[in-house]
Amino acid sequence: MVHEWIRSWYWSDSSPALAFFLTVVFWGAYFIPSVIAFWRNHRSKGGIVALNFLLGWTGLGWIGALVWSLAYPGPDYINTTNPHKNPA
Repeated sequence: MVHEWIRSWYWSDSSPALAFFLTVVFWGAYFIPSVIAFWRNHRSKGGIVALNFLLGWTGLGWIGALVWSLAYPGPDYINTTNPHKNPA
C-alpha cells in the first residue's frame, strides 16, 4: 500500500521530483559546450560561454558553441620576443 503511494506520487503529473530531475538534466546538457571549453582551457572560452548562454537556445547557437569548444584551443603560450620564430 505504501509502495503504491510512493510510486504514484513520484510518477504523477504534479510530481516536483521528476520536474526537478528533468530541469537539472536539461541545464547540464545545455552547458556542455561551456564545460568542454573550460576543461580544455580554450583560449576563447569567454566567447564560447557567451555564445552558449545567449544563443544556445536556438539550437544552432548550441551546435556552434559545441563545435567551437571542440576546435583547436590554440597554443599554450604566445611568443612575444620573436613573433616570426616557430614555437615548435
